[in-house]
Amino acid sequence: MVISTLRIVPSPKQRSEVLEILLSVLGPTEIQPGCLSCGVSEEKRPDHAVVFWAHWETESALHEHICSDFYPRLLVACELSKQPPEVCFHHVSATQGMDLIEQLRGRGGEYLPASPETPAR
Repeated sequence: MVISTLRIVPSPKQRSEVLEILLSVLGPTEIQPGCLSCGVSEEKRPDHAVVFWAHWETESALHEHICSDFYPRLLVACELSKQPPEVCFHHVSATQGMDLIEQLRGRGGEYLPASPETPAR
């Protein structure tokens, strides 16, 4: 899986334009083959950044997205950032869930260190 994030810090004047662009890309992105989920978030930190994120089943699905006809809209949104946009592609090799919490906290509430034989899921 690959997680892509695009973090943009628009000026207050351009915030609605950036959101409009990102939301216009949301629908076409979520129906692309290999897109597991995607969304737009607004941060409450002082710079009030806007984040476009997507989870991709494979690296090739991400590459198709980047080469799509609507991807240039994301690049236009990047140009509206008042500081360099943050673009990240996280290549995930393993995912864990409640099993990790149970492993670390133990069923009785005590810490149980992981053994080296425990396979990643």
